[in-house]
Amino acid sequence: MSTPRLARIDRRYIYLLLFLLVSLPFFYPLKLPLSVGEHAQAVWDVTEALPPDSVVISSFDFGPSTITENRPQAKAHLYQCKERDLKVVALAFWISGGPLGEMVLREVYGEDFPDIPEYGTRVVYLGYVPGNEVGMQTFGDSTVSAKGTDHYGTPVGELDLMNEVTSAADFDLWAEWTSGTPGEQQVIQFVQGRHGGPSAVPLVVGSTAVSVPGMMPFYSAGQISGIMNGLSGGGQYELLVDGEYGYPLVEALPLLDSQSVAHVLIIVFVIIGNIGFAITKYGGGQRS
Repeated sequence: MSTPRLARIDRRYIYLLLFLLVSLPFFYPLKLPLSVGEHAQAVWDVTEALPPDSVVISSFDFGPSTITENRPQAKAHLYQCKERDLKVVALAFWISGGPLGEMVLREVYGEDFPDIPEYGTRVVYLGYVPGNEVGMQTFGDSTVSAKGTDHYGTPVGELDLMNEVTSAADFDLWAEWTSGTPGEQQVIQFVQGRHGGPSAVPLVVGSTAVSVPGMMPFYSAGQISGIMNGLSGGGQYELLVDGEYGYPLVEALPLLDSQSVAHVLIIVFVIIGNIGFAITKYGGGQRS
């Protein structure tokens, strides 16, 4: 194929090739190498250091637009909590996080959730807590004041686990899965700031990659103990969970393989395009 003809190739063939290569890892995982970074490792270390029966808040503060990044993060961390016999109180300060949180919990605890033996004693789902930042502050001050029932209408007072945690000071770790406001900064301001700081309420965050640079000052200051950085952070955490406990719910790693294949293909096209342009310009060919 001559260079001018190559330059005129129907772009639909390019899109078809991209579609096929991106789809391949979902059926045949490539298992491309991935190293675990400092920030994801820090989330793991903080969670692994918790004694059994510690109580973890898992807050689903994201929407459908970032589910690709946030869901794998939350799911892998919840699985770790379950395997370590940690107690979990899950909730959402975003209204869109309500159904998304329930979806993740069913993946981790089984399709029968909440009709499982440990519901109410080892895991509770409060669902959407209204009020945004005010709701978050109210929950930190008094859990029963923020939400009188769980996601399924059961009074909070009838759930044994909720009787153990009346304020943020009773929780051992706050895991914030976020893509906006309220998010990690509101936890720092309205929860840590009112209940003893990061030593009393340690905070780990799973976030969209674009938001992580803004979190780094809080991480450096110790107000955030660890960060899962976007899809890559979720994939790194899946590696850690799978290596220690076995993880049947892997989601981010095939997505990362697809992303890598797409990037390689784009680089190849850029190289071919530049070679073609150079040959056409300096070799006397015709531009199209």
